[in-house]
Amino acid sequence: MISAIARKRMLFLRVSIISLALLSYFFIEFRAFTLELSVEQSLQFSVIGFILLIFGCFGRIWASLYIEGNKTKNLITNGPFMMVRNPLYFFSLMILIGFCFALKSLFLPIGLILIFIVFHVPTIANEERKLRDIHGELFDDYVRSTPRLIPNIFKYKKPITSDRVNIKIKRINGVLLEVIGYIFTYTFIDLLYFILN
Repeated sequence: MISAIARKRMLFLRVSIISLALLSYFFIEFRAFTLELSVEQSLQFSVIGFILLIFGCFGRIWASLYIEGNKTKNLITNGPFMMVRNPLYFFSLMILIGFCFALKSLFLPIGLILIFIVFHVPTIANEERKLRDIHGELFDDYVRSTPRLIPNIFKYKKPITSDRVNIKIKRINGVLLEVIGYIFTYTFIDLLYFILN
């Protein structure tokens, strides 16, 4: 059941985004920039959102340096994976929450967060099932000691100078382009708000 949902996740994501776009077209409550905010409050939303966005972007780069090229083949438990089993999803959530602040709306962000949850929960469960099949008891020990989505910062240990990671440059370049896209899109949305108001 879970793997079937995970396989159809891209279809679900596309349908959800189109549905949300239609809702925002037909219902004003689902549009961006509907909160009644003072200039000071708007700036606070923008700053909080941008901080979350940058935190999430750098976190995705950090986690990608450890996981790209490994995914389920090797069990990665170093770097951000010491603190949380799914750092890429955690940092993606931070980016999404940052965008929710930029949208300065109520129902649109709720819709986006619900899509994130429904899209990622089966994916996480499916990936963990694969890791358990491949790594067995080693993965079970990791599950017992490391939270699934909310990092435990006290579990982080500074790497030894001899520690190395194998990375695939092409995939890291893809992550860097993603991050640039997120920052550009956030800036565009935020500027649009201040131009329209």
